[in-house]
Amino acid sequence: MKFKYSKDYKPPAPRIKVLIITAKQEKHELELIVDTGFSGGVLIPYSLYEKLGLTLLEVQDKYYGILPIGIPITLHTALTRVIIGDLVFKIHAHSHPLINKKLAGRELLNKMKILLNGPLEELEITDKLKT
Repeated sequence: MKFKYSKDYKPPAPRIKVLIITAKQEKHELELIVDTGFSGGVLIPYSLYEKLGLTLLEVQDKYYGILPIGIPITLHTALTRVIIGDLVFKIHAHSHPLINKKLAGRELLNKMKILLNGPLEELEITDKLKT
């Protein structure tokens, strides 16, 4: 499964297209930038988090983030499923009203074998790792 890099960034950034399962068990397509610096599963804007009904799936555990200006924040966190092609993963979706990014983090990325081909500006998922 291959995905072209996003040219919205300089230099172009690796991205993946996923389906996230909503609280109503519906599938919602998202394009996520790959960010190995983010330890969570996926990070999405709070307006989308609410629209998907993820507030109904929130976990009791506390997760924290740090804004670029250094301020720590408590993240809204829900446990949900993400589908990439024929691969299905149970991961945490994180959000906060001050966040406007859509990221795929290490909790999701570390479940797959991924090849980043910079010269071709292409990300390839070559395998699902056994968990």
